[in-house]
Amino acid sequence: MSAALSFEPDEPQGSGLAGERDGDSWAGEEGAQQGLYVTLPAEELTLEGFAAGGRADTMAPGPLLAVILGAIAGEDGQGLAGLSDDQLIGFLSGTRRMESQIAWAKMAALAEFASRPRRQDFAADEVASAFNLTWLSAAREIEYARTVTRRLPVTFAALAAGRVHPVHVKIIEEVTSILSDDDAAAADEKLAEAAQSKTYGELRRAATKLVLKLDPEAVRKRKEQARREARVRSFREESGNAGITGREMPSVEVLASMQHVEEHARALRDAGVPGTWEELKVRATLDLLQERDSRLTLSEPSASHRTDTRDLMAAAARNPATRWCVTVLNPDGTAAAHGCGAGSRRWPPGQGPPGLMSPRGLLEFFNIRKITPVIRGPCQHAQAEHRYRPSRKLRHLIKARNATCTATGCGRRAASCDLDHTGPHHQGGRTCECNLAPLCRHHHRCKQAEGWWLEQPEPGVLVWHTPAGRTYTTTPTQYAI
Repeated sequence: MSAALSFEPDEPQGSGLAGERDGDSWAGEEGAQQGLYVTLPAEELTLEGFAAGGRADTMAPGPLLAVILGAIAGEDGQGLAGLSDDQLIGFLSGTRRMESQIAWAKMAALAEFASRPRRQDFAADEVASAFNLTWLSAAREIEYARTVTRRLPVTFAALAAGRVHPVHVKIIEEVTSILSDDDAAAADEKLAEAAQSKTYGELRRAATKLVLKLDPEAVRKRKEQARREARVRSFREESGNAGITGREMPSVEVLASMQHVEEHARALRDAGVPGTWEELKVRATLDLLQERDSRLTLSEPSASHRTDTRDLMAAAARNPATRWCVTVLNPDGTAAAHGCGAGSRRWPPGQGPPGLMSPRGLLEFFNIRKITPVIRGPCQHAQAEHRYRPSRKLRHLIKARNATCTATGCGRRAASCDLDHTGPHHQGGRTCECNLAPLCRHHHRCKQAEGWWLEQPEPGVLVWHTPAGRTYTTTPTQYAI
């Protein structure tokens, strides 16, 4: 395809548009190289067109608007300096409309992909592999796209036309999710219209009011539905600390619990426990959860405030089922060797785990008698076993090498994964480091689905082949050094 962008620029030098004038037309060199052909009357493509009510300011989103925005911006956005404040607002308005259409295109494609044969169960895994997502994140995006396209067609069309923003669509979908399909259809047209002139907060309030009008029982239904999703979980903070969160708990009990926490925090403060009010509430929460009282350890501030790797080891040592393992790392952070203790290693109260020790001293302390290399590259099958279920030693070597599920984007810990034979055991696949890898139960099923194929060209390197004909590779875990 040939290409030319024809228009009459006001200030060619400062507009971010590069090309050669030829009579009354202008040829964009970059556009020509991209194989895109656009023709406009000269008067329709000027910087004035981005002023309030101008041609570019009101243009529907699509390929033409995308080309104009790119041409005006120029390389590295240098062309934007030539726009007046009014014109720059018009430019921003155009990018917002394009943002909406791109979001529409993505949702339409996700819904289409998921509807195709052979992809009903594992469409999310193909999407996740392509975009470095977890399969659960991809599944949520697909489900959201299918819901909007099916239940909110008017809102979806408004998104394509750039009249509403993706956040508006999300609000409408969330608030109307409790409605029947018929009531959702009634709300769709009204809310799609309202979203074009309301802020996000105003739209949410209007949508909530409409939902209550359509279904007076909506609040009760939403509360009952959410209560089934109640949960408490722990998580790791970016700082290295941790957090605890609870969701969808009874309001009365949450209020009473917070009062109890604050009462205990006041008692800690009155007893002279140091810390800000928020720090005291955190300590009070942990006290109540662990049935302890920090006032009793007030004379040992260093012990009560110490939170390092040694504290974690001491906490683990209190469990008689704990077994100690050591993984030796390569310079790049991958596992080089692994060894396991012969039994549990506990220490009496008042004695903590060791500080800095020599490698030999560390192994002796945890009663680790042998370190076994983790195979990389060509495998001589030295650790191969003539049985289907691998021994504890072999399992540990595999899970030290790959600490999580070996599917792309999956962070499930190897400790809770299946240890899968990449080449099926009943077809001659070895029970060996070069043919074993951790797979969570979901990705174990995915690997066995029609159109999927998994290979392990070298120990710890997994190559996934998808039904769409694409390949994705995962490699051994790189630990933080």
